[in-house]
Amino acid sequence: MILIVADTGPINYLVQIGCVNVLSELAKTVVLPASVLRELQSEGAPSAVREWAGNLPLWVEIRNTTSLIPAQPELSEADREAISLARELQALLLMDDRRARRAAREQTVNTIGTLGILEAAAAKCLISLPDALERLRATSMFISDELLAQALQRDSKRRGV
Repeated sequence: MILIVADTGPINYLVQIGCVNVLSELAKTVVLPASVLRELQSEGAPSAVREWAGNLPLWVEIRNTTSLIPAQPELSEADREAISLARELQALLLMDDRRARRAAREQTVNTIGTLGILEAAAAKCLISLPDALERLRATSMFISDELLAQALQRDSKRRGV
């Protein structure tokens, strides 16, 4: 099993749609930088997310980075910490923001997004991808109809329907 370092957005949305526990089936451990935990616990976060972040499951660890990547205008502190920690731990980075993912690639960090996690969970029969994507559409997450349609098409093909 793999090690995943997670950014705020994907955890936020996975909690909101009731799919955060698939991470424990896909990864040995999920590591959150301290700044990500603070964002998940902030007053601006949905109550379900704050509750989850206040009572972390055993498969989640909080860690600090020892070497922060240089500041970039498009990256938040949490983005920088997540990228740095994934690089240090040689872990897969769970992150959705396109600019931050580009910065991660520049640091030779492999990334996966919320959609990729949901597809991986569906491939292991942990969730129904159409149901999860329907719940995801009801959140504030921006994802194009084209990306959703492509994911559903791959899922249908995988299931042979």
